[in-house]
Amino acid sequence: MAGVWAGRRRAMGLPALLLLALCAASARGLYFHIGETEKRCFIEEIPDETMVIGNYRTQMWDKQKEVFLPSTPGLGMHVEVKDPEGKVVLSRQYGSEGRFTFTSHTPGDHQICLHSNSTRMALFAGGRLRVHLDIQVGEHTNNYPEIAAKDKLTELQLRARQLLDQVEQIQKEQDYQRVRACHVLG
Repeated sequence: MAGVWAGRRRAMGLPALLLLALCAASARGLYFHIGETEKRCFIEEIPDETMVIGNYRTQMWDKQKEVFLPSTPGLGMHVEVKDPEGKVVLSRQYGSEGRFTFTSHTPGDHQICLHSNSTRMALFAGGRLRVHLDIQVGEHTNNYPEIAAKDKLTELQLRARQLLDQVEQIQKEQDYQRVRACHVLG
């Protein structure tokens, strides 16, 4: 798959087939449901020195209306990222909607986990929270319109920069695959 979902992504704790169908159906992102004490983790295969941006938004279940509504300001998410060696790369508390970023320094499977920071959710949301998650890896993290405006680039210059970034990302992915193949064969 191209675009935002360029890397290999697996979920732990969800039926893998369901998540695969969700990923294949949408190149924008996915959503999942969690309870107030539940943690949901995803595995993202990332080359070294690659930027990753995650955007998320939470919604709470309204028992009376039987729909998901925007979360209350006090509700937030804890995001934790571990590298392939199990070292914590990011561990931070965010609000009900947010963005997290990190750069990989070790190639391989990175574990990205999210869980609610609230124990009061059962009172308000029947214990159900919907989390919309979009993870962008590598050159997909660049905001090219912003870069063009800041650096005063022509359309041709901007396209050249995009292509150079894509080539650099492909080289990183190829290097990672070579290292991975050596470990499998060796």
